[in-house]
Amino acid sequence: MSLQERLTEGVFKLLQPYLRILPRWLEAIGAGLFISCVVESHPELKEELKALNGRVFLFDARDIGKRFYLVIEEGEIKVLPHWPGPPHVTMRGNLKTLLELFTGREDADTVFFSRKLEVSGDTASAVHLKNILASLH
Repeated sequence: MSLQERLTEGVFKLLQPYLRILPRWLEAIGAGLFISCVVESHPELKEELKALNGRVFLFDARDIGKRFYLVIEEGEIKVLPHWPGPPHVTMRGNLKTLLELFTGREDADTVFFSRKLEVSGDTASAVHLKNILASLH
């Protein structure tokens, strides 16, 4: 394991107790800022996201007991702490896995087949999002 990987692992372990008690609305704001930075640093994503217009993704970070919804509208991603209906796709994994997936540091197929990520729901939308995230590499 490289020094960067050890440092990242240490940061996650340090932050986990605090993330467990963080209010959901504040968590959604933080997740929204993080995802906005990823999208803004890859402007081509906005056009690709338009194919997922109206789709709702639930991301469930099992290790900290937190979840948030991504709603895609007109190439923009909104992060919400709650959603009134069922999501189109649910993705469950540890926080580190979900963050690495969104930054393109982790391959969706790898984490899925290694059972670090559980995916259920609309598989076509899940695969399309996976392909978009894979383009971040």
